[in-house]
Amino acid sequence: MSEARRQTRIIFDACQELAANGRHNIRAGDVIDLLRERNQPLGIWKVTGEFATLEILNLIKMIPETAEWQLVENRSFEQAVEEYNGNWENLPTGT
Repeated sequence: MSEARRQTRIIFDACQELAANGRHNIRAGDVIDLLRERNQPLGIWKVTGEFATLEILNLIKMIPETAEWQLVENRSFEQAVEEYNGNWENLPTGT
């Protein structure tokens, strides 16, 4: 697994855990706090960058009114990996 994919997976897993614990609207700070508790600290820029990747992969979606994120229902990381053949370098960037 590439380092880019591994980082994306860590952030997605954190989002899933937060949602499973009743946090349906997620902010980058929620993920940062959870990872810090696990001695896996990441900065805000890294987490928000990964949120953008997860949005491209259609794994999370932003709620514009609150600037919070939600998981996309019935969508797995494995589905996203399959669609992009794990090639994170070829993900569209929107720029």
